Amino acid sequence: MTTQTPPFHRLLSFYSNRSPTPDTQTIRLQDSLHGNLALGLDFPVALAIAVGRHLYLKNTGLFSLNIHVPSVSTTQTLLDGVPVEEKESYSCSELVQLAAQNGWAGRADAVGLWALAADVGTGRIEGRDVVAFQRGTLLRDIEARRKDRSQVLPLWRGGPISVAGHSWVVGRVFGVEVYRDEGKRD
Repeated sequence: MTTQTPPFHRLLSFYSNRSPTPDTQTIRLQDSLHGNLALGLDFPVALAIAVGRHLYLKNTGLFSLNIHVPSVSTTQTLLDGVPVEEKESYSCSELVQLAAQNGWAGRADAVGLWALAADVGTGRIEGRDVVAFQRGTLLRDIEARRKDRSQVLPLWRGGPISVAGHSWVVGRVFGVEVYRDEGKRD
């Protein structure tokens, strides 16, 4: 997608490019599920978010859950205009305070972004991650972080109950490589 693509549409392209026959303009429910699993979310959480996204953004017909990305009217993220410094890091409460200018939805988006992207050791999110989210380019970086077990999402932030079991099932059933044990191959 070009730099003229709106930030929210760039975020959606992370999901639309997951299809075995990529159609960068349409997101199927299974593409959303695969994308959420690649971000390290546990299956029930990934499925709930995927279904919610498709019910909220569906725009291809009454009985279709597909999302045609160029037809999505939202173009900015809910954190658009939130002033962050790329070289700083933020706690959840600090990010929520900054997002207050965008109302309750901005606050909710700040909590969701923090839960997904904050460092699991420090609990802080880097300003460069927030800026990347505002630009619509963060999800590929998060996917790369979840390839090994150095940044496993805790259960209370949507992560798996059993890391090894989750990694095995998600890899076998969905073909998604996440939380791999580098010393062991299935």
